[in-house]
Amino acid sequence: MKHFDFYEFTGILLPGALLLAGVVFLWPEASKIDGFKDLSVGGFGIFVLLAYAAGHLVQAVGNWVEWLWWKAFNGMPTDWIRSGTGDLLAPGQLQKLRAMIQDRLMLQLPENLSELKVPAWYGITRQIYAAVAAAGRAGRIDTFNGNYGLHRGLLSAALLVACMSFASARGSTSVAVALFVIALLAGLRMHRFAKHYGRELFVQFLQLPPSPDSKEKKQ
Repeated sequence: MKHFDFYEFTGILLPGALLLAGVVFLWPEASKIDGFKDLSVGGFGIFVLLAYAAGHLVQAVGNWVEWLWWKAFNGMPTDWIRSGTGDLLAPGQLQKLRAMIQDRLMLQLPENLSELKVPAWYGITRQIYAAVAAAGRAGRIDTFNGNYGLHRGLLSAALLVACMSFASARGSTSVAVALFVIALLAGLRMHRFAKHYGRELFVQFLQLPPSPDSKEKKQ
C-alpha cells in the first residue's frame, strides 16, 4: 500500500470516502461488498483503494464545479493579481511583486498585466511556486492547497450524493437539502482557503532573499 501525501489524503481519499459512505447510506446492499463489510487489514485496504478511485472521480467533477464557482468571481485568487480584482496584496506589494518577477524570474511583463492571457499568467504563478518551494518556504502554501482540495472534494461529493439521493428509495427532500447545505459550507471554506493560498504564495515569494546577481541586491 502506498503512502499518501497530505493533498492525496485530504483532497482525494476523504472526498472519496464521503462518496462511498453516501452510496452505502442510499443503497445499503452495497455494504455487502467485501471492502465495506470487513474492515480487517485486508478489507480496509480494499476500502482505501475504492475511496482513492472514487476520490479521483469526485475531483473530476470538482474541476467543473471549480470552473463554475470561480467564473462568478472573475477567476481564482491567484489570477486576481493579473486581472486587477480582489484584495490579496497592498499596492506596494504589487509593485514589488512585479519587479521581482522581472528581476528574479527574468520575465518581461506588459505594462498592464491584464494583457497577459490566463494560461500565460498560470505559467508564471507556477514558476513563482517553484522558486518558493526551492527555498523551502512552501509548507504553509501546501497546507492551504491541501485544505482547498479537501473542501473542493467535499463540495463535489456532497453534490453528487444529493443528486443520487433522488434515485434512491432512502432519499428524501430533507436529505438532499442537508447535503446541499453541506456543499455550500464546503464551497465557502474552499473559497477562503483559495484566498489564503494565493496570498501566501505571493507573500512568500516577496520574502525570498535577493539572488547573488539580483538588481535589488545591488541597489
